[in-house]
Amino acid sequence: MSHSIKVKEELLQQIPDYIYGGLEFSSDGILIADSNANILYINPAYEEISGLKESDILGKNLEELLAENAFNESASLKVLETKQSISLIHRYISGRTALTTAAPIYNGEKEIIGVICNTRNIESLIKLKKELEKVNLITQRYSQELQLLRKEHFSAKGLIYKSEAMKETLKLASTAAKFDSTILITGESGTGKEVLSNFIYQNSNRKDKPFIRVNCAAIPKDLFESELFGYMPGAFTGASNSGKAGMFELANTGTILLDEVGELTMPIQSKLLRVIQEKEVYRIGGTKPIKLDVRIIASTNRNLQEEIRNNSFREDLYFRLNVFPITIPPLRKRLEDITEMIHYFMKNLNSKYNKNVIMSEELLDALAKYSWPGNVRELQNIVEYMFIMNERDEIGFEQLPDKILNEHVLMDEYKHAEENKGKLEYLMEVYEKIILQSALSKHTSLRKAAKALGIDPSTLSRKIKKYNLET
Repeated sequence: MSHSIKVKEELLQQIPDYIYGGLEFSSDGILIADSNANILYINPAYEEISGLKESDILGKNLEELLAENAFNESASLKVLETKQSISLIHRYISGRTALTTAAPIYNGEKEIIGVICNTRNIESLIKLKKELEKVNLITQRYSQELQLLRKEHFSAKGLIYKSEAMKETLKLASTAAKFDSTILITGESGTGKEVLSNFIYQNSNRKDKPFIRVNCAAIPKDLFESELFGYMPGAFTGASNSGKAGMFELANTGTILLDEVGELTMPIQSKLLRVIQEKEVYRIGGTKPIKLDVRIIASTNRNLQEEIRNNSFREDLYFRLNVFPITIPPLRKRLEDITEMIHYFMKNLNSKYNKNVIMSEELLDALAKYSWPGNVRELQNIVEYMFIMNERDEIGFEQLPDKILNEHVLMDEYKHAEENKGKLEYLMEVYEKIILQSALSKHTSLRKAAKALGIDPSTLSRKIKKYNLET
């Protein structure tokens, strides 16, 4: 007889002891009932998980115990009723939540003679799930903050200024920053509303808490609600199976910026009003409110009072947002700041590209007097454009973009050094000089440059001397 067969025979002789020992020392709770639902056996783990003692329930019927509210539902009874295995999550009188799996027991004739029920304490799993949800919320929050930090173009304080108008604006912002009152920042597009909101956040008591920026103009209207307030798993077609925290939830204990708040639709305005009033939010598909402790900063380039008259903005929401109003003056009303900003942008560009490019005084004067309809954003873009296009150590007046050059020359107070020249003639000469410089830079000889321009080489030579161009 082989060794393996001998071991198997010995095991079969002792199997009742092995089964009983395995059941008694299992970390899962085990309950066995007969086909009439009378309890035949429970192990110590079942007593611990359920809170039910062997002396109290052994020999009793499951239906009787269910009627006595020993548990809120019975997997074993459902197995005996349906003759199929089943799994469910329920709570016992011990207060513990458990995962129960029950299966029928068959005899040799494949008749059900009972049911075995395996119960596992899953409180630790539920706790772990909640911890993972908490970690996921923190991850989403930090992701939002990281996106915001990547978009910042200014220094740590975030503001470059010299004018009295901006000094007064920042004085107001510094005062408001120390309180949790809602702030409404108004100003034309590109004036720096987002930068000012960041300044307020950095100087507030919540500077170490989350700062979540919501660009209301960039969110599709049908996604407003889910983005702002979040949603539960399976709340709508296409919803994530894990649900999603809304922007307000991500900003909890911190600050939320509702940038371009005037873009919100009327239905969302109503829900936003309720969130502000009740200081709580419901996720889409959720039934439990999430309590909020959020400082709100709103900004807009729209005239909200006019929007109210046009029935496109709620007056009650306006009053809720306009607790502490701050208006950023346009760049054309704070001309002293323009040169400061230009120097700041040029310093950053020189440092980034390891250059030492400067601007001529005539160019700086022209930029300082331009109307800047696009405000700070336009100024930064123009400075970067001229820096990129420039091929010398100094950016000259003639390198101004056409719209700025034309406006500057046509200003009433503008007078060119050569008084005998009209403004049109002067502009024509500026453009001619720019065209000649471009042709000379692209061709290796005067003859080729002249051919490209469609003029005689001698004519080109005279114009080079006239404008003192380098060849």
